[in-house]
Amino acid sequence: MMEKVVGLFGKVTDVFEKEQTSRGIIYEIASINDSYQDTKEVYVTVQVKGTAKTFTKSVKELYQKQWLDEFSREDVAYIGFLYAAEGSGNLPLVDYFPRKKRYVTKSVIVLGMLFVSFLILSNLAAFKIVELKFSHFFGWSFSQPLSINFPAALIFFPLTYFFDDTLTEVYGFKVSRLIIWGGLICSSIFTLLAWATVYLPASPVWDANTHHGASAYELIFKGSSRIFLASILGYFFGEFLNSIILAKLKILTSGKHFFLRVIGSTAIGVGIDSIIFSNIAFFGIMPSSIIWSMVLTQYLFKLSYEIIMLPATYTITNFLKKIDQVDHYDFHTKFNPFSLRLSD
Repeated sequence: MMEKVVGLFGKVTDVFEKEQTSRGIIYEIASINDSYQDTKEVYVTVQVKGTAKTFTKSVKELYQKQWLDEFSREDVAYIGFLYAAEGSGNLPLVDYFPRKKRYVTKSVIVLGMLFVSFLILSNLAAFKIVELKFSHFFGWSFSQPLSINFPAALIFFPLTYFFDDTLTEVYGFKVSRLIIWGGLICSSIFTLLAWATVYLPASPVWDANTHHGASAYELIFKGSSRIFLASILGYFFGEFLNSIILAKLKILTSGKHFFLRVIGSTAIGVGIDSIIFSNIAFFGIMPSSIIWSMVLTQYLFKLSYEIIMLPATYTITNFLKKIDQVDHYDFHTKFNPFSLRLSD
């Protein structure tokens, strides 16, 4: 029986290699319907490549040259394997086909490193308060300069949403989820261990020759546990909401209206992030009016940042889709933020 399976597998692959049409790959196998366990017939969900359009076909229907020509080599081999398993009556074989998963590419690794770098940089920059003064603003003149104060982290942190949007749009929620958790773990390790070094005894020579280096070092790295908790919770809920909403909107819009999808998901993500961070970090320390003023300032800054970055987001996502041949739609994804699996 296994010889028949192997024979059919080879036959289908030969057909594809020798008689592939000039139309190229326009379909891909999205999933197998679980009904085969009861009906003894295998049906698969076929996705039109690069779109959210899907339809269901039986393996018997797909096992025809006019259909096989439109699939990738991997999917053709998969169809042949499913056809052989159904024909032989040995349906448990369906679960053992070694499908290739292109979840993590070189591009994902680079984006992940940049994501973590800007996240850690944001944690360090949070201790510096920047002041910008405006005497003119869009044609309006002020009798006294308008001052805006904000943590320097606001310059870098919105870039994490840029990378999150790119990862979700191209590679899907599962990859984005892995990078978000990676960022959380790396940032926590860096913050906690840097915090621990503050309590190591400083050399008098180092302290004297760096003009009170110990106290300066402590000022930078001994952040409060409250700020750390606020940052972690704001980051967790904001980044995951952004990724989940963007992934779901991509399906609802069939991959169209990228501008609205990115702005909509980011608006919710940064809004929740700003509310959680500001309230946990400063509740009971500052008046509620000041806290909500900070929330509004952070929210508008982060959202404006995302809008300004849209041309770069368009360019990079299209480039990655082309070089990695990936444009993932989260049809059957379980949006569980606490899972680290790439196969659910």
